[in-house]
Amino acid sequence: MRLALEIDKHRPGYVDAYFGPEDWKAQAGQTGKQSLSNLTDQAWQLENDISQADGMNLQRRDYLARHLTAMQMSLRLLSGEKISLADEAEALYDISPTWIDERIFEEGHKLLEDALPSRGSLRERMQDWKLSLEIPIEKAKGLLPLIIQKLRTLTDQKFNLPAGESFSVEFVSDQPWMSYNWYLGNSRSRIEINTDIPIRVSVLPGLIAHEGYPGHHTDLSIKEKKLVDELGYYEFTVVLLNAPSAVMAEGIATSALEAVLTEAEQEAWLREEILPYAGMAHIDPKRILAVSKAGLKMSGVSGNAAFMLHDQGKSEGEIIQYLQRYGLASEKEARQTIRFISDPLDRSYVFTYDAGHDLLQELFQGVDRDHYFRRLIEEPVTPSQVREWIKQGHPK
Repeated sequence: MRLALEIDKHRPGYVDAYFGPEDWKAQAGQTGKQSLSNLTDQAWQLENDISQADGMNLQRRDYLARHLTAMQMSLRLLSGEKISLADEAEALYDISPTWIDERIFEEGHKLLEDALPSRGSLRERMQDWKLSLEIPIEKAKGLLPLIIQKLRTLTDQKFNLPAGESFSVEFVSDQPWMSYNWYLGNSRSRIEINTDIPIRVSVLPGLIAHEGYPGHHTDLSIKEKKLVDELGYYEFTVVLLNAPSAVMAEGIATSALEAVLTEAEQEAWLREEILPYAGMAHIDPKRILAVSKAGLKMSGVSGNAAFMLHDQGKSEGEIIQYLQRYGLASEKEARQTIRFISDPLDRSYVFTYDAGHDLLQELFQGVDRDHYFRRLIEEPVTPSQVREWIKQGHPK
């Protein structure tokens, strides 16, 4: 934890959340930056100490070891070492991202040809569709309590939320992301929604599921209760942005809505409550879900854009054209993506969403989904641990 706080001095934002002992954070704040070489030596020593620790839970040991590998890579990047994006992501996140063949995106395009209203080019149709679903902020604020209450009730029934947990929702601007969960500790979060990006009625249930129930807020509040309060695993009071835990967090968040609602239940909820409240009862919820499903085929476009920017040296104009062609993005959306993948903290983070989602979809095949989702939010888990579960045939 102290090592994480020291690295954060060199790259603010590296520690995404800290809710451990205040005196530890205060002590870190009273000293200047330690040299990167000194921090690197500490990381290697800590890795060696953990590998030789007697009696440590094996899953916890593996979790710590892989997070130290990530810390060592962060220190190499801070030192100015030139590293390929794939090697960076492998060390930071315990994944192996690769270039996605554009034929996958074109499969999504074919699905959209059937799903979208048919006027104009496919990109124009996609942009018109998004525009038709936009709602004003005040309407979104009215919808949120309805959405939050339903998802909270379903999440509590399945996964037993900690007593007294809660989160607030705030609207912000000038951010590279659509929404963000800031975990505050003691089972509390602040969820921020970026008003620079138009709010669409179709994304609100997934957004609250992703950031709140049963996504990031649920994941962190249950881990705080189970791992910190009950087991004393204090490493779970520091949340690192560039670490294997981020892949698991995004896998949980991108799978969150489906963890509590089937596709048929989502459709019924849209038809009976959400769309009528928004004054959009004329929109077919089947089409909303079909467009969303087709969009999953195109989700890897941002990762390819990151490879283009950091490994291939492509210009911003070339990347914008690519995002418009294969991601059907507007120029504004494309520039927002470039802003995100240009940030040193986010340049390889972009891979965590698809890597986490795809890994968990493989895990959930043919097994008790609730059982494994619960394990993911209650245990020290890395992508390697999930791959091992899959390899072993999903042991309980």
